[in-house]
Amino acid sequence: MEMIFALVGIVVGGLITWWAARYYYEKASRDLAAEANELKRLNTLILQGLESAGLGVEYSRDDEGNIRGMVIKASANLQAGATLSAVGAVAPKQDENSDQ
Repeated sequence: MEMIFALVGIVVGGLITWWAARYYYEKASRDLAAEANELKRLNTLILQGLESAGLGVEYSRDDEGNIRGMVIKASANLQAGATLSAVGAVAPKQDENSDQ
């Protein structure tokens, strides 16, 4: 009889543990999904703010309007200048047969 009570106690304890673990697992899953959705919303809001600020940033979007990539428009202006000066001198032509 004691063996039956021990087995029933083990089964009941296992069921209670399983129920408590499942409850907290499901609650944590819901909390995580809510947090991920909030972070996605805030991230989208920040990216839209950057785009509308006129900083040369545009985003590529999928068919649902979700941001999938970034396009940064940039331009450059290059200016250069140079100054050249020289001094010329006339030297006599050397003979091809000379030692020098």
